[in-house]
Parts: sequence; C-alpha cells; structure tokens
Amino acid sequence: MARRRDSSDHEILEIIQNAESECESYEDDIDENYLSADSSEEENDISMDSANISNLSDEDGSPLPKRKMPRLERKWREGQFVPQVQEFTITNSGISSNLLNNPLETPFDFFEYFFDASLVGSIVTQTNLYQHQNNSNPTAKTALWTDTDIPEMYVFFAATILMSYTKKNRIKDFWSTDSLISTPIFGELFTRNRYLSILRYLHFNDNTCSTLGDRLFKLKPILLNLKEKFSKSMYPYKNLVIDESLMLWRGRLMFKQYIPSKRHRFGVKLFILCDCKTRFILDFIIYTGSTTEIKIFPTLGISGSIVMSLMEKYFYVGHVLYMDNWYSSSVLYETLHDMKTGACGTVRPNRVGLPNMSKKLKAGEKFSQFTDNLLYLKWYDRREVNMLTTIHNDDMIITGKINQRTNEPIVKPLCIVEYNSNMGAIDKTDMQISFSECTRKTIKWYKKLFLHILDMALLNGYIIYKQKTGKRLTFLDYRLEVTREIVQKFGSLKKKGRGRPSLTSEPLRLTGRHFPSRIEPNGNNHIRRRKCIVCSRTNLAPKKRTDTLYECVDCDVGLCIDDCFKKYHTLERF
Repeated sequence: MARRRDSSDHEILEIIQNAESECESYEDDIDENYLSADSSEEENDISMDSANISNLSDEDGSPLPKRKMPRLERKWREGQFVPQVQEFTITNSGISSNLLNNPLETPFDFFEYFFDASLVGSIVTQTNLYQHQNNSNPTAKTALWTDTDIPEMYVFFAATILMSYTKKNRIKDFWSTDSLISTPIFGELFTRNRYLSILRYLHFNDNTCSTLGDRLFKLKPILLNLKEKFSKSMYPYKNLVIDESLMLWRGRLMFKQYIPSKRHRFGVKLFILCDCKTRFILDFIIYTGSTTEIKIFPTLGISGSIVMSLMEKYFYVGHVLYMDNWYSSSVLYETLHDMKTGACGTVRPNRVGLPNMSKKLKAGEKFSQFTDNLLYLKWYDRREVNMLTTIHNDDMIITGKINQRTNEPIVKPLCIVEYNSNMGAIDKTDMQISFSECTRKTIKWYKKLFLHILDMALLNGYIIYKQKTGKRLTFLDYRLEVTREIVQKFGSLKKKGRGRPSLTSEPLRLTGRHFPSRIEPNGNNHIRRRKCIVCSRTNLAPKKRTDTLYECVDCDVGLCIDDCFKKYHTLERF
C-alpha cells in the first residue's frame, strides 16, 4: 500500500490511460487533438497533446454502463488495400425544400425561422408563469413587474445579442450615463431594471411538471424544438464530422466537464454533428452523465453509441464520417461500413481488434495493414500517428507545402490530409461563435446554455442565409442586421418601464420657475422621504444615496434643499 501511495502523478496517469483505453468504460473521456506529422516549421495541421482525461462519472456516484466489447479475431495482412467506397446517392444536398419554397429574404427572416413566434411565445408564457410562482415576497423592484409578451421578448433577444459587440464588466454598465462608457441604445430599448427583471425570470419549462432524473428538463422544449428544426433545415453534403464542443461553466454543476485541449477547459460538453462543407450544425447531444439521452449499443460502448445516435438519420446514402480517437474503433467502423457509411479518424493503438504494429519507424515512413474493410496505418514524422479508415488506401500525396529545412515538398498519407481538411469544422464553428457570443456569467447554468444554443441558431441561420441569398455578409454583420430588424419591427412596441421619465426627456427642468416643497406624510402621518436624484446620478462627483424630505412637484423628483435643487434646475450636466 505504501508503494502505491508513493506513485507519482505521471505513473498514476499512465495506469488510468492504459486501463481505461482497454476496457473502454463510460468514465473514459480522453480527448486528443489532431495528430501532427509535418516536419516543417509551419503550424501543424494536427497536433497531439498529452492525453486529456475528463472524468465522465457522475458526482452523485451513480454507476455508469460499461462497454461490452466483443473479442474479435481479425486477419490483418500487409499489401495494397482497395477500399469499398459507397457511392453518395444524394443529389439535393443543401437547403431543404421547405426552406427553398419559404419566402425568406432578410437576416431576421432566417433567425425567425428558428425562433418563431410559437417558440418565443412558449418562452414568454413560462417566464410569466415563473415570475408569478416566485413572487410571494415581492421587493420594491419585483413588485413593479408586468407580464412580458412576444414583441418585448424579441427586443430582449436583440439587446442580448447587441451586448456581444460592446464588452463591459457588469450588465448594468450598458445603461450607464457616464460619457466615457455610455451606450444609449440600451436605454432606448429597455430600462435597466426591466431588462434585469426579464433576465431574472427567464424560464423555459414549468417546474411543477419536472421529471425525476431529467437534468435537462428546464430546457427540454427549446432543445426538442431547435434540434428538429436543425435537422430539417439542410440536407448535408457527403462529408460529416463528429466532435466535442465545450460551453464555459466554472460554477457547481453535476455534469460539468474538464477538457484541457479546449479553449475554456471547464464547462458543459456537447457532442456535435456538423456538415464539413457548410459547417452547419445538424444535431447535438448535451452530456449529462449517466442520464445522457442516447440510444445504447452494447457492442459499441458509449462513444460508439453517441456516433450512432447522432448519425441515425444519415445512414445508407454514402456519407463519410470523420472523428477523433475517442470514438474510433474497428467494431464501430465495420458497423458504419455495413450501413453504407464511410469512416476515417485517428485511433488509439491499444483498441481491441487492432493489430500489434510494434515496428519502429523513421521520420516520414509509414506502415499499414488491412483486413476486409479496414485499413490501419501508422505514420511517423515528429511523432507517431495512427489512423483507421474504410475509404482510403495507404497512398502518399504531396500536400502543396514546403519543408522549410530541406526545401522539399511535404508528403503525407492521403487519409491524414483529408482528415485534417475535414476534422476542424466544429472547432471553426466554435471559433466563429466565440467572436461574438451572447453568453454572459450567470447564476443559473441553464440560462447560459440557452444563450449558447441561441448562438448556434444564429450561426445556422447565417449559413442558410448565405446559401439561399448568395449574399456575402460576415457573421458579425449578420447578427447586427438581425438586431437592427428586431428593433425596427418591435422596438416601438416595447413596454415602457414604470417610473419617472429620464432626465433627457424633461426639458422643463431647465425652464420656468421651480420651488421646493416638503414631501407630504402618508396616510398614517408618517414622514416620507425620497431619493435625491442629483446625489444618485451625478457625473461630477462620486454617486451616493441621499434621502431627502424635499421634492420638486413639477419635476416629480426628490432633491436636497441645499445645492442639489439649484444644480438640477440650472445645469444641463450635473
């Protein structure tokens, strides 16, 4: 026992890697980036980090299903492999017919296709319901709540999207009147308290109908609605890719994941199926531990079951699927081949059913073996790269790049070149979203996840907008146009927040004769006070709260009797 306790972290890591790779348990979530084999000094197409281990077991200790991997004896041999590539039989790849026949023209039309009045109406209903259910002890702010509606919710989305263009440390800073950081458009769309109230009560499902064990219950209607629309909006082209995406979340959450290779490292993990040509998100699965909603295939394990669940609608037509070594296995690839779907990806050499290729290779050398429908290739440049494919032979091709040290053309196996060109689609999708993402730091994880899915819907809308209209518009400009159209269409219909008018809308304060009046007591003859508007809103001195006994009746504001009354009625900027 003492010896085991003295084991170094490195030894423990190796033990975990070897044990989990062989048994293919559900707890295994090693994610290696693409493996690089360029000998040039240029940026590698594929890079391999040290094994990244993410604990897929639940924090509640619930047991997770183990993989039942059959021990298959395959006859691997050397020689020329001739892949049996299935013909891609789809001739109408691209935007679906229902979208082509739909008179969608403007950016907002494509956003509204995903977030239509029916979906937004359900969000409005649940938001109002949630507010009424949680307002038993109203505060001064929540007591002013009025039910929201569909136009106001669209404007709320527009304001949230617009916030991604101007980064500020606090949400309330978007309503600041400080000339150094002011953004007047937000004050024109909402009062600060109204926006924060909607954000506070934003809800998507009735808590009284919650299902035991359903960790995504709060978002269920949104997820089902958008997943269906995603799958019906576009029929993909030949090449598809499956990879993980991570939404940043550092708070407490039972199914939070740690993936060192991702930009955020901590967060909610999504398995995404993406079209390689357009980068359109076809489907996604949110990882929630043992309750992850996938169809279990016992012989394929959890990683294989995720692949089969995402690909369910796209079998038997000749698609080619690219994936990394967390998913790849000989059993999965043969299953996909039987369903007329090609597969290619990196693979771990200790996967069950693969040959033992212990031969040491020199830089630039390759070695391959094949069985009936599989080619297993090892190639070495800076490090060893292991590939498994059903659609390539072991041919080497010129990449078009030059080795900076030898000035010779760089040559790579065909399967690695095509893997590199297709595998990065989801990472590029994440990168596009990250430039202008709506997500902000929130207390509730499901609200942040909703905003992340809103970003995904915006990106998909942008892709089909370009496909249908042929217009060249950047994603940032597309989002801005969506916001502009919402403001033009619904901005004038927004509900005015209760309270006193803003200072800029009260020109009478600088004209006419104004006299201070003592605030009258209430019905119980108790002394009443009001907050001094100058002390609380001044831009010329530190803001502070001062309760005063005096007010200006004509302006309907509280004012200190000394200097504040004079400043308010004589200075344009106080």
